[in-house]
Amino acid sequence: MSSVFITATGTDIGKTYTACRMIQDWRAQGLKPAAVKPLMSGFSENELEQSDAGQILAALGEEVTPENINRICMRRFEAAIAPNQAARALGQPLDYDDILAFINSRVLLADGAPFLVEGAGGIMSPVTDTKLNIDLIADLAMPAILITANYLGAISHTLSALDVMDKWGIPIEKIVVTRPTEQHGAPEILIEELQRWTNVDFFQQT
Repeated sequence: MSSVFITATGTDIGKTYTACRMIQDWRAQGLKPAAVKPLMSGFSENELEQSDAGQILAALGEEVTPENINRICMRRFEAAIAPNQAARALGQPLDYDDILAFINSRVLLADGAPFLVEGAGGIMSPVTDTKLNIDLIADLAMPAILITANYLGAISHTLSALDVMDKWGIPIEKIVVTRPTEQHGAPEILIEELQRWTNVDFFQQT
């Protein structure tokens, strides 16, 4: 796996946690991975380490500074809403081609090392006012890892995500089932149910 896009059935479901674990595993194998979180909402300049990009930098073994955040995150917004809405509210709409160029430039710099992109929100969340995450994954021509968790509605959400990814021709490396909070159900229960409906490989993230 030289590059992969981390997406999910929704938000706050474990994308960053999974991304960091993958980065740490690559580094433990002696590899030098690279990663980006192109867009980030709900960001506070006073809590760099807690941000998604900050956690990714820490997993990469890099210092969490504003400069390094800028290097892996193209745009960040304080408002905890979809990036396109946050950008529009600021009168600074996002340009889709700029986002693609930002990611692809970092892929080139990685020079064949494992490369990871963490999306913002779920698979069908807006990236700009005219494009969704699924457009971005398809245009990057990257395989995807789909993150889900055991919550009410997860079966429908996960199968819907898999269906649309299949129709867009996006290769799915695996489905990762997390347990972001104690209120979420046991991952193995969801895995057992989903295996009735799909033959995609599953991985339980602990």
